Amino acid sequence: MDIKYAVILITSAGSRFGATLAMHFINLGARVVLCDKDAQRLHTTYQCCRAISDRVYQYPLVDHSGDAINQLFDDIEHDLQQAPDVLINHFTPSAIPSLMDDHSADTAGQSMSSLASMLFRYSQATAERLRKHHRQGVIVNVISQDNAPNVAGFENAASVVSGFTQSWGKELNPFNIRVGAVIPSYDDSLEELRWVELQDELIRNIEYIVSNDYFSGRVMAA
Repeated sequence: MDIKYAVILITSAGSRFGATLAMHFINLGARVVLCDKDAQRLHTTYQCCRAISDRVYQYPLVDHSGDAINQLFDDIEHDLQQAPDVLINHFTPSAIPSLMDDHSADTAGQSMSSLASMLFRYSQATAERLRKHHRQGVIVNVISQDNAPNVAGFENAASVVSGFTQSWGKELNPFNIRVGAVIPSYDDSLEELRWVELQDELIRNIEYIVSNDYFSGRVMAA
């Protein structure tokens, strides 16, 4: 896909990594759509992007419910006269508790449910719009944190992302919709400087997946 002609939707765009990601794709010439539940942080990202280009749009969300996401896509199509070609399904999850942690099963279940629901709903909405308009597209699932993270239970979240990515890649391949994922390799010794380098690598890998028409159903590790 030629990025400079793409409409790219970035979720959790109010985060520090989301803002960096948005500015990267704006510099490549894409039209970038920003969404987040945190309206204040979202607007900060929007202002940073507007300093670079006017090809950026912001949409604060009440929540990540199906109704809110469908309304988001309706608004994008109305304002841009086009649904997104690319979804960067970016989220900053809380670590899913391990079996050895002192958490209830309900807490773990809520963490898993929240992660899976956000991944699924945005991806489903994107796939539905692309199929409706008979367009090719790309979905990239990305895990990130704004700071060097607490890695406890992170492997579980990465497993969920990997499983969805591989399954959806097969399911959407007949419709020329590609699915990929980028998962950082976290460890307990990750220092702040290394974390900045890791975010740069995440962005390079995301760009590679979007622009490479043969990449689908696979996961890249940063």
